[in-house]
Amino acid sequence: MSNSKMIGKAIAGSLCLGILISFNASVGPASAAAPIIAQETVAPAASSIDQQLLGQWQGTASGQSFTFIFAPEGKLFMMAKGPDGAARAKEMRYKVNLGEKPMHIDVGLSSTQTVETVFELTPEGQMRLQLEGTNPGQARPNSLNEQATVFKKVSEATALPADTQIIGF
Repeated sequence: MSNSKMIGKAIAGSLCLGILISFNASVGPASAAAPIIAQETVAPAASSIDQQLLGQWQGTASGQSFTFIFAPEGKLFMMAKGPDGAARAKEMRYKVNLGEKPMHIDVGLSSTQTVETVFELTPEGQMRLQLEGTNPGQARPNSLNEQATVFKKVSEATALPADTQIIGF
């Protein structure tokens, strides 16, 4: 099955579809000039939720596994395997509004495209993120539904692996 068919089957119509498709874009290996995020401490002003988000979250949609890495300063990376098996990360930006229920998150795919959606952190330490049915320019969903993607936090690390190919913001 081709990469685009696998991606389309895995997460059709969602935020991740556009991101995963971009993994076919021109990329380069992580280097000193690449935006690798080092492990940092969170500024004291950051909320408890902001601190809980930092790290690596793994989720699966229709059998396709991917990882979100929430990094300091509003940086977000989506990691997955490219068609050649190499680890690739799409660099994005994120901003949360914790005063809303469910909490709002805006994901900047590029300087001109933003997806507005909702999320929650569960008592079990997981994150539910509404990806299905979200696309740039569409209204934010009002709630999470049964198709919300469940993510499990797998690491506190906010650094990308050294051999990761990065697709820039």
